[in-house]
Amino acid sequence: MAILQLTNLEKTFGRRVMFDHLSFMLNKGERVGFIGDNGAGKSTLFRMMTGELVPDQGIVAIAQGAKIGMLAQDPVFDLENTVIDEAELAFKELHDLAHRLRDLEHAMGEHQGDELDKTLEKYQNVQHDFDLAGGYQWQHKLEATLLGVGLTRDRWEQKVDTLSGGQRSRLALAKLLIAKPDILLLDEPTNHLDMTAIKWLEDWLLEFDGAVIIISHDRYLLDRLATRVAWLTRQQISSYPGNFTAFQEQRALAELSQQRAYEEQRADILKQEEYIRRFKAGQRATQAAGRLKRLDRLKTSDQMIAEVAKSSHIKLSIQTDQRAGDQVLQVRELSKAYDGVQLWNQIKFDIRRGERIGIIGPNGAGKTTLIEVLLGRRDADGGELRWGANLNIGYYDQRLGDLNPENTVAEEVAEEHPDATAQEVRDTLGTMLFRGDDVEKPIKLLSGGERARVRLAQLLLDRPNVLILDEPTNHLDIASCEALENTLKSFNGTVMCVSHDRYFLDRVATRLLILDPPGMTDFDGNYTKWTEKTARVAREKAEEEALRAKQMKGKGNSSVAKPQAAQKNVQQVKPKADNPYMRPFGKLTVKDLEKTITETEIALAEVQQRSSGQTSARDPGLAKKLRTDYDNLSKKLKDLESEYFLRGEN
Repeated sequence: MAILQLTNLEKTFGRRVMFDHLSFMLNKGERVGFIGDNGAGKSTLFRMMTGELVPDQGIVAIAQGAKIGMLAQDPVFDLENTVIDEAELAFKELHDLAHRLRDLEHAMGEHQGDELDKTLEKYQNVQHDFDLAGGYQWQHKLEATLLGVGLTRDRWEQKVDTLSGGQRSRLALAKLLIAKPDILLLDEPTNHLDMTAIKWLEDWLLEFDGAVIIISHDRYLLDRLATRVAWLTRQQISSYPGNFTAFQEQRALAELSQQRAYEEQRADILKQEEYIRRFKAGQRATQAAGRLKRLDRLKTSDQMIAEVAKSSHIKLSIQTDQRAGDQVLQVRELSKAYDGVQLWNQIKFDIRRGERIGIIGPNGAGKTTLIEVLLGRRDADGGELRWGANLNIGYYDQRLGDLNPENTVAEEVAEEHPDATAQEVRDTLGTMLFRGDDVEKPIKLLSGGERARVRLAQLLLDRPNVLILDEPTNHLDIASCEALENTLKSFNGTVMCVSHDRYFLDRVATRLLILDPPGMTDFDGNYTKWTEKTARVAREKAEEEALRAKQMKGKGNSSVAKPQAAQKNVQQVKPKADNPYMRPFGKLTVKDLEKTITETEIALAEVQQRSSGQTSARDPGLAKKLRTDYDNLSKKLKDLESEYFLRGEN
């Protein structure tokens, strides 16, 4: 069933045609990966879906009652709010319903007869809406979502004004997920998330029962989530069932078939034209005239097959002037702390010529800091590092902050490379799709993707033999990511790359440095091999713990009557600060905890069912009591679960 439909949309900006009779339909429960070149109009189409932008022609139709929510690239907040207060704004509807319930409860105590019956009916309707919106579980939902996107508890009381751009993006994502609209429009949702948060988001979206459209260059995410891929190309949308890999296969096959059909038709047209040219004035002039009419009709009909469009993509080929030594970098006992947090402590590793190394880890693990220390832009707290001989290092900074906003594109590249001729600068920029007047654009007017291409152009002219890249795919479209991957795979120098792009890491990295404060793991292999290893280790650990628990249970049953002195010795070893008898449910055994949790969950369900019934609606006192019971049982369940998880950790 369609929840959103676009019909024959047209939109132009000046002389540029953005959409030409574009149509698209989104069904309930679909997860659509929305792809296309940078500048094709993906974000513009999102703005039309939300009503922020109006098409020149065509219809945008959303199912009656359906709510639509969009994750914007530049979210707006009340900067004076704390993180937790700003996130709670997503529950405005729920809070309004709760206040409405309380007002109706007071009214029921004052009304009688028909007036009371009308109030009861209103109460039941509001209670129904309240339950549908999440009811009393909002606090748990709020905390789980903030933690899921990587906003830890120590950030919750910070003012929004103090957050970085990446943290604000995560807050905007959390607010949108909490609101849980019927249609989710996500524009590059993974740009500021670490791998743990990306995995959490993927799991959340897999469980989401609404419809989702995701603009993303994260091909790993598109492979895991997409049930359909919508490709915006040549002002229209083409849809392909399945995930990103399925799209690539279908697109390649379709383009191959189209190109063959085009070539066959073109050959037949040339043959007919040659026949007409030879016989238009001879004995076969009548046949030639008939063929000419048929050919003219064909050329103006929809039976003409178009040649497969050749998209303009960046062309990367990184050349180097000199060969580096075999030993590129040696790091020994390197340590660094930041704001009182130990990022890494006495780490060591070597890098040899030709290696392609990916650097990964959670946000705040010090990945960019490590690169800056290696480049001498920051000081380490301890340890030493030694670069090899004959090195020419090229550095790509994800923040692109070194670009002068007042320069034109050509001036920015020329300033970095005064020895390059104007023609060399223009030719290099041409490979990055800056042609004609594009090279005279000021840097301050460029998009993130265009700035990334300027920096890549500078790297081409650097002719480095060592590349250090910090999130190089962040602002690139998928075709540009693929071009960069192919270039790095054929690059005969050394590559060190910080990235959360799992697809990129799989294709490029042959070794990983995994930062996990305060340590580091050196792994020989790509991202998929690393995840396979961690999954195997986790599985083996779980099996060992299960076996150990089984053995301990057996020992406990066979030695119930331990000597009293031994019992005293055991108790003396436990730290006094963690006395279980000081916790609300610390005296219960694990078995008793499990039983009590089940009983409490059942009691909660019964209270919720009674709250929505006729009896409670007619009795304000009972309604208030049930609400108190619900709050008490919710707190009890939370304490029980905390105790249960604490036992599992110990």
